[in-house]
Amino acid sequence: MSPQNNGRSSLFGALFVPALILGGLIILAILVMTFSGGDSSPSRSASGDNVRTLDASTMTRFENEFDAIGESVGSADAPITIREFADYQCPACGAFAPTAKRIREELVESGDVRFVFFDFPLPMHAHAQQAAVAARCAARQDKFWTYHDRLFDTQRDWAQSDDPTSMFLDMAVETGVNADRLEQCVTQGGPDDVIARNQEAGKAISLRATPTVIVGNQMFSGVVGYDRIQQAIDEQTDGGE
Repeated sequence: MSPQNNGRSSLFGALFVPALILGGLIILAILVMTFSGGDSSPSRSASGDNVRTLDASTMTRFENEFDAIGESVGSADAPITIREFADYQCPACGAFAPTAKRIREELVESGDVRFVFFDFPLPMHAHAQQAAVAARCAARQDKFWTYHDRLFDTQRDWAQSDDPTSMFLDMAVETGVNADRLEQCVTQGGPDDVIARNQEAGKAISLRATPTVIVGNQMFSGVVGYDRIQQAIDEQTDGGE
């Protein structure tokens, strides 16, 4: 082989390896963004491209199987059910939390909506599973929603901690939960099984992001505004007439 060909081969090798590494990094970044629930863009919104209609068989599975493993509030006879899959450490889920709370305070209280929350802790969030377990343990003391809201209110604080255990126990005191019982429940990992089943429900609908909000049979991936949710409700109930 001539010196010229050797030079070309060396140049090719020198360029190929960095290009391969760069391509891998780009693919990895896309995957992380897809399932991070908008870590680098907490205000991410659900656009028309992120909405799809769930088929009748999927809705039947929710009604007969999945809803029983979520945390629900509101009448089972409400005209429509709103379901949320979320990760307590996901910034986009934190951004949606005030809207979810408004839904519960206004639409659930009026009897127009039933609301069901499903856990979907993501593996890239170090404390998401522990937070979900703590909330489910609070539910065993009938304090789920109070503790749930407190987790989102203080997300930036505990998410940055190396070990948020003491913060989760402090939240118990703040929300009227017996801290000793909560600590015992968290240590024993009692809710781990139901959280895993929540995740299986999310996989069954090919969940692509957190939060995922299902209004009736309309599934929104990413943060969605209150007005858009109200529009989806009206389209599927008498309010759309």
